Amino acid sequence: MRYLVVAVLVMVGLLGGGLTGMAREEPNFIPLLHGTASLILPGLGQYLNGEYDKALTHFLVLVVIHVGAGYIADLMPWGYYRYYLVSGLHALWAIYSAIDAYETALELEGLSLNVSPTRVELAWNF
Repeated sequence: MRYLVVAVLVMVGLLGGGLTGMAREEPNFIPLLHGTASLILPGLGQYLNGEYDKALTHFLVLVVIHVGAGYIADLMPWGYYRYYLVSGLHALWAIYSAIDAYETALELEGLSLNVSPTRVELAWNF
């Protein structure tokens, strides 16, 4: 019986949220596109945002990660560390770059992403 009550409450919450979401204008998908582009190739999202210096910096950091981490991994006694080191640093930098491109694109669209320990909120900046 408890599961049925929880399922009904979840459905009511989803339907209520969906109805209120339909009443307001949804933001454009450009910030998501720029964030995804920067996740695939760090610096590409910044380039699409028009931040050419920042795009070059993000891309050059990616190159330094691959060359520098590869060189350091070659100095380590076991060669298989190279894959973990380079892949891990690349993933962390790509995630940071994607978040940066997404937030910048949101600001350019007049939106902001507010993150707190209890919720994530997309707000309009007037």
